[in-house]
Amino acid sequence: MKQRLMLFSVFVLTASFQSSGWRDTSMATYDANYIEISSVKYKEEQFNVIYMKREGNRVKAKYFAAADFNGNNVYKRYQKWVSGKNVILVSSGTYMDYDGVPVGLTIDNGVVVNKTLANNFDGLVIVNANGGITVTNLKDGDLRLKGDDVDSTKKYDLRKSAWDMQAFIKWAVSHEATVFQSHLLVYNNKLDIAFMNASNAIAPRRFLAIGKDEKGKIVHAIIQSSEYATLYNGSKKSLEFLNQFKDMEVSFMINLDTGDQDVFKLYEKDGSYNRMIKGEKDLSVAVNLLTYYFQ
Repeated sequence: MKQRLMLFSVFVLTASFQSSGWRDTSMATYDANYIEISSVKYKEEQFNVIYMKREGNRVKAKYFAAADFNGNNVYKRYQKWVSGKNVILVSSGTYMDYDGVPVGLTIDNGVVVNKTLANNFDGLVIVNANGGITVTNLKDGDLRLKGDDVDSTKKYDLRKSAWDMQAFIKWAVSHEATVFQSHLLVYNNKLDIAFMNASNAIAPRRFLAIGKDEKGKIVHAIIQSSEYATLYNGSKKSLEFLNQFKDMEVSFMINLDTGDQDVFKLYEKDGSYNRMIKGEKDLSVAVNLLTYYFQ
């Protein structure tokens, strides 16, 4: 009888930890030398920043663009993938239509989901199989590809050349890349969103910025502001903050959804949830997910 009571007590205690956000720290840890989490007040506005160093390829990105062809939605796919991973954060991604189909050219780990290039999103985001992220400005038409099977000096113009488009899709499939389109807010450390063309809607903002730190090392940053702002003003303020306060030269910055799928979950180095920097929606409602993990 005592043994049964003891087992029951352990079960209750474990269930209580799980519901309160506790995780097995042996399964969810990372080296804090690579990740800096901060909340900073800059010019009377609060910025939450997760600053991640890519040096050594220890910090990796993974993007779930859509449900798979077996009917598993993004949340189920993430649940299957995450086992044994040291997750740093998970966030809602970019745009979907009302039917849940990703807007614009979308390839998910080498599987073509949508082959139609959207004209109103200039940012083409490529998440490589090795966990890196690159972005090209489709307006420039100068995408370059890497690999033994391609000419790395060739420039691909996906909007003007059907041949270039097909060649790029073939490359992405063979290299198991993930590709999606988004608003390109900053490119080469300059605002790439025009004030006159931007929406006047105000909302909390969350962005993904990638660039170089003061030592010239590649860093990825998720920047989140609770202040309501238009996409233009939020982008302008965030770029200034990253340039001035973080001394970061931003190669590009794209928008992350804080609307109907405002999902964001951040983990501390001991595996516990950060309860101050978070999204408003449960992970299960996400129709696409960007996650960073440590390996």
